[in-house]
Amino acid sequence: MLPPAKTSQANEICERLEELIRDPKSFGLREYLPRRVLDLLASTRNMLMEYLYDGRMSRAVDNDLAAGLSQDADAKHCFSNEQKIRPFNLLLCHRMEQLSLSSHDVAVSLGSTFQYVSDLRTGVKTPTEQRIAEFALLLGVTQESLRVAVKEQVNAVAPVV
Repeated sequence: MLPPAKTSQANEICERLEELIRDPKSFGLREYLPRRVLDLLASTRNMLMEYLYDGRMSRAVDNDLAAGLSQDADAKHCFSNEQKIRPFNLLLCHRMEQLSLSSHDVAVSLGSTFQYVSDLRTGVKTPTEQRIAEFALLLGVTQESLRVAVKEQVNAVAPVV
C-alpha cells in the first residue's frame, strides 16, 4: 500500500483519467478519442485503482464506468441497419470527418502511408481483412459494418456483364 500522500496523488491521477475518458474536449482534445486510446486509458486507470486498493475495491464502480463508456461509444459510433449502406470509401470519409481525423492522422495511426489512405478514400483501393480490423478499432465501428461497406464498394464498381 502506498503512503497517504502518494495515495492522494494516485487518486488524483485516477480522477483525471476518468475525466479525460469522459470529456476529452476539457483537455483540448477531439470530442471523440480513438477506441484504442480509450481502452488504454481505461485499463491504465483500472490497473492503478487495483494497485491502490490491493484488489479490494468495489468492481461495481469500474464496471459501471466501463458499461457507460461502452454504451456511449456504441451509441455514437455504430451504424444502424436503418442507415443506407455506403461504400467503404464514403464511410471512411464520413467517420474521419466525424472524428476530425486527417488522412495523415489515419496513416500514422495505422502505420501506413498517406498515399494508401488517400487511395482508400477515393475508392481506388479496398482494405485487407487485417486493415478492416484496424480501421474498426480506429473508427469505433464494427468490423462487420466495414466488411459490408467494402462489399458494397466492390459491387458498385464491378463491371456489368
